[in-house]
Amino acid sequence: MLDNMRQHAQSWVIKAIFGIIILVFIFYYGVSSFKGQQGSGVLAMVGDTPILVKDFLSEYEDNVRAAQAQNPSQTSDDLEKSGLKARVFQQLVLRALVFAQADKMGVAVSQTELQTEIGRIPEFQNASGQFDMELYTQKLRSLGLKPENFEQYQRNILLQEKIFTYLSLPVSVSPQEVRPQYDFVQEKAVINYLQFPSADFAAKVQPTPEQIKAAYDANPEKYKRPAEVKIEFVEISPRALADPTSISDQDAKAYYTANPDKFKHPEMVKASHMLVLLPKDAPAADVAAAEKRLGELAQRLRKGESLEKLQALPGTPAVKAEDLGWFPKGTMVPEFEDPAFALKKGEVSGPVRSPFGLHIIQLQDKKPEGITSYEEAAADIKRELAEARAAETVGKTADQLLEELLGGAELAKLAATKKLTAQTSVAFTRQAPPENLDLTPEALNLVFSMPAGKVVPQALSTGEGFVLAKVLEVKPEAVPPLEEVSDKVKADIVAVEAAKLAEAQAKAVADQLKTPEGQASVEAQYKDAFKTSAPFGRQGFLRELGLAPALAEAAFAAKTPGWLPDAYSLQNGYVVAKLDKLITPTDADWERDSQKYMTQAKVALREGLISGYLQMLYEKNKPRIIDKSIFGGKDLTELTGGNS
Repeated sequence: MLDNMRQHAQSWVIKAIFGIIILVFIFYYGVSSFKGQQGSGVLAMVGDTPILVKDFLSEYEDNVRAAQAQNPSQTSDDLEKSGLKARVFQQLVLRALVFAQADKMGVAVSQTELQTEIGRIPEFQNASGQFDMELYTQKLRSLGLKPENFEQYQRNILLQEKIFTYLSLPVSVSPQEVRPQYDFVQEKAVINYLQFPSADFAAKVQPTPEQIKAAYDANPEKYKRPAEVKIEFVEISPRALADPTSISDQDAKAYYTANPDKFKHPEMVKASHMLVLLPKDAPAADVAAAEKRLGELAQRLRKGESLEKLQALPGTPAVKAEDLGWFPKGTMVPEFEDPAFALKKGEVSGPVRSPFGLHIIQLQDKKPEGITSYEEAAADIKRELAEARAAETVGKTADQLLEELLGGAELAKLAATKKLTAQTSVAFTRQAPPENLDLTPEALNLVFSMPAGKVVPQALSTGEGFVLAKVLEVKPEAVPPLEEVSDKVKADIVAVEAAKLAEAQAKAVADQLKTPEGQASVEAQYKDAFKTSAPFGRQGFLRELGLAPALAEAAFAAKTPGWLPDAYSLQNGYVVAKLDKLITPTDADWERDSQKYMTQAKVALREGLISGYLQMLYEKNKPRIIDKSIFGGKDLTELTGGNS
């Protein structure tokens, strides 16, 4: 729950790991153009510049990995069918054209510019914030990269940015051009609405055993149980390997002195809470039950009973307790944060409503705006520096332990030699892997390809490092018998039929609203059920109803107050609505936001200018494909303009 409530990560450890991940990401996805440039066949010519087959394949594979990391359900075949090869090829062509244009224009990146840019990368700086050549070479060596390759990659990035900067120097926008766009984007609508939740019609649907069997027989694959595995694993990451005791007070103090801004903090509070999860539209009876239970628990908290003891007490509704630690203003939702900061040290609130449900808050301590002392920050600093140091050994440690594991060593004993702990996962599916491991799609494919009792033959990549694993149990995918899933089949029938009933009722009301007499009848019949929305924008998200793009489109198209012409689908039912008003941004709103929108407009204009320039270059210098086999005979006419 804390992860959902916080808007920003504040931990020193998170920031340290994030920096390492960013660096590795740049190397992994950015340096592909340096992989194996010797001895490659020529895929295409762009003017006098060759595009090598090996470079293309390397960059294509990196794009596949990146796409699958964002959407693991995509296969390589899916991506190829989507035209990814053509897009990667075009990227390489445009890159070659930009660099050729830079050469014609005499634009170059000096050694001083390159050194300055690399010197700004935090991962290459010592505790005093200065570029450290030894650290630089160590980092690159640990990633298997040569300095000259990395420096060429950085030089190319800087060169491309220089060209784009020169192209966009004449870009300018005026307030008169941007204000109409701002008014359009920022205009808000308010509606009065009548909701027809599908759940209200569920009791009217009573599927018979025959209907349940027929629905199951019609689509048994819908109820297929996915394959599951259970693994024994050890995580090898900067956090797991870090030894804060190896960092001296001298090094920690040097870091503290060199980074004073990192230790400034705003007003902060330290709090814990107990929460009953409730949807925004929870029935009044559920809200009352939650208020009663939390009120009783608050009384016991005030008498000194512990959060842990109270959470373990039986009772309904269920309560979740959590120590939130220290947090400043701006990190929690306002409905929670405002009452938390209003409490006195040691005070316990009454029930507090937030988008997540009802809370009671116990304020443990307060801290005014100031600077965290070295004594308070020392443990976090040592942990951060230790993780940065450990990051350099992650790959080597994973390789060493994997070799011993494949040689027959027991995983638990092997982990203990590095002060690591072997763990056993719960059974999990490919679609819902353990969240704490952050396994890549490739890693999951490998795990699910292994039989029970076998060691996974390579270190599995995660967001922070690697995992060594042994598959303990395998349960193949299967269609369960009807007896096992009859409740789910029944629930699916109820959901579908209840939604149909909700739709029919909503449309019947919408039809009534098309005449003055019908409007009067509906308003009289449902007078206590109408609600008013908070102002919402054109993107179609309503705080009370969720995402409803068709409803929003109709509201903004109406222009003047009145009933909207249809019933509109929601995630959990249907709604009919009347436009109450449209709210146009004021001059004061524009004054507040104008700088941001002017900047955004200038950026968009710049991107459009660059895009047009690249298109012009491409049309004048269409590539000539030499090795057509790489595209499997697919039609690249659109990409190459017929010059294939």
